[in-house]
Amino acid sequence: IYGPKGLPREVVDKINAGVRKALEDPAVRKRIEDTGSLIVANTPEQFAAQMKAEFDVYKKVVETQKLRLD
Repeated sequence: IYGPKGLPREVVDKINAGVRKALEDPAVRKRIEDTGSLIVANTPEQFAAQMKAEFDVYKKVVETQKLRLD
């Protein structure tokens, strides 16, 4: 789940708590897994670090391959 930059911490924490609670429901977990998605219940900080790391990897690929949007 993503939110806009600068989202107040109390809102981030509330969303995170709601998502974690929802993931306790086996039906919710099954529905997510049935889409082929992986469930990773990490902290907002861990998620942000993961997204940054992935961004950096793909940025390097785009730059190295000189990819451009048409």
